[in-house]
Amino acid sequence: MRKKRGLSYEAKVILVIIAILVLIFAPINILDNVLTTENSIKNFYEKYINIYPIYLQIFVILLPFIIYFVVKQVRKNRCSYKEDIIYNLKWKWDWSKDKIINLQCYCPHCGSEVYYDDTISNYDKLAISKLEFICDNCNKVVASLPNTNSTKRSAANIQNEIQRVINIRVSKM
Repeated sequence: MRKKRGLSYEAKVILVIIAILVLIFAPINILDNVLTTENSIKNFYEKYINIYPIYLQIFVILLPFIIYFVVKQVRKNRCSYKEDIIYNLKWKWDWSKDKIINLQCYCPHCGSEVYYDDTISNYDKLAISKLEFICDNCNKVVASLPNTNSTKRSAANIQNEIQRVINIRVSKM
């Protein structure tokens, strides 16, 4: 069974007619209230705002629009920043509001997607973990990130690096 939302068309018409009749026959002086409000606004302007130069008055009125435009430009620039070379790898991603999604890494030489290999090398009896990114087309290790043993941590490091680059770009604006 479908729920009815709101009033029907006929009920809305009846309510509008009743509202018009109430406004016509009610002993409320709407025009007097509007004129009183208009006079109080003029008095406020003359007393508090008119003492400032006109260019400051216009600037205060335009300031919210300027801030809105700047915020839109920053968001637009953020959304156009979708790839970069970080740690000798080409990284590509998409934006979902302010979050980075679909973070992928590619070979900087041939552009094909790379895969990772978790390796632990023993150097002088020290276990050093690293994450190696290998390209199938080039048949070589393209990049190696030391002290990383999980892809989630690696992706978080790359996302932090992307945010750092964005903050540097925003501060230069």
